[in-house]
This record gives sequence, structure tokens and C-alpha cells, in this order.
Amino acid sequence: MLAGERAPRGEYVVVLEGAPAPTEADDDAMDDLHRELFARVTDGSWQHGTEAAVDITLLGRYYERFADHAVSVAHRVIWLVTGEFDPASEDSH
Repeated sequence: MLAGERAPRGEYVVVLEGAPAPTEADDDAMDDLHRELFARVTDGSWQHGTEAAVDITLLGRYYERFADHAVSVAHRVIWLVTGEFDPASEDSH
């Protein structure tokens, strides 16, 4: 459910109530999936050709980077709403 909340500086922020923000654990899971995908493409049993291997590896990389950015944006939105920011969290991805 969407709801408007008043941020500390008086702005209104739209949040999805009950939805967890992306976390480092989510990002780490995407990193693991990308490594597994890369391993499958390079393990010698890949039978779909070089072009498909390059395409699927790049696609996996794009999804992995998207997860990195989602976590970063989530941290920044939390900072905008609450004023709480952990600078170390930006170094994790």
C-alpha cells in the first residue's frame, strides 16, 4: 500500500508500506548468481555458442549492477526520510 509520509525537512515522501528495502544480502545474492552464471558459461559444457555466452554474461552483469544501484538508492532514500546514514554501507557494493 502506498502512503505519503512527511520527511524531517517537511517534504512528502511516497513509501510502499511493509515492503523491505533492498539490502546488502539481496545484492550479495545477485553477486552470487552472476558468479554462478559466469562459471556455467566458462566450464566447458556450454553448448550454446560464443555469442549467447557473451549475451548472457552481459545480461547477468547488468542485473548485478542494477542490484548494486538499488541498494545504494535505498540507503539514500532512508537517509532522506530518517536522517540516518551509514557511510560504510556505500563501500559494500
